[in-house]
Amino acid sequence: MEGTITDITRPLSAATAVWPGDEPFSLRWTQPHGANAAAVSCLRLSPHIGTHLDAPLHLDPSGGDVASLPLGVCVGRSEVVALPGHQRPITREDLPSGWSPSAPRVLFSTGTWPAATRIPAAFASLSPALAEFLAGAGVVLVGIDTPSVDEPSAAGLPAHRSCAAHGIVILEGLDLERVPPGIFTLVAVPLRLEGAEASPVRAFLIGAAG
Repeated sequence: MEGTITDITRPLSAATAVWPGDEPFSLRWTQPHGANAAAVSCLRLSPHIGTHLDAPLHLDPSGGDVASLPLGVCVGRSEVVALPGHQRPITREDLPSGWSPSAPRVLFSTGTWPAATRIPAAFASLSPALAEFLAGAGVVLVGIDTPSVDEPSAAGLPAHRSCAAHGIVILEGLDLERVPPGIFTLVAVPLRLEGAEASPVRAFLIGAAG
């Protein structure tokens, strides 16, 4: 892979926003720096903090954990689609007339959750019908630059469930402020966390995939 690398990951710190009730990010030193010792730290955080991938286990107690997600889904040709300003579920009607995915991974850039801010009361999300449409067009991963593919008031997480029902992996909390629409190579690999329903990722785009 060659080309410009653009980091689309939100940094993690004690200031990173989390959902109410989720574990915020914290770091403490369990072994300090010393003349004869290497420093060691301990992390605590929700796996849904910042930029992260959801596994089927997030919704289904019998679903696969994040360690079982196929890595091939998380790496490869991806299309960034700009849909600025929407603070509600995005529908197929919001897309350009005649649009269909040009890659099996689609990332929606909405600008409705600026970096380093709290989780807003309203932000762009996805409609369940849009997830169904994307699946029918061969999409295997959908990403968005907001805290969730579901709107904050959604009961039952219908967009999450639609993605899961159609085998689409969910990538949330992206930072796409510096990314124009187009085709790129996406890398967004989760940690191999057995038994976990989600994982933070270091997500980045490489040049144009052609």
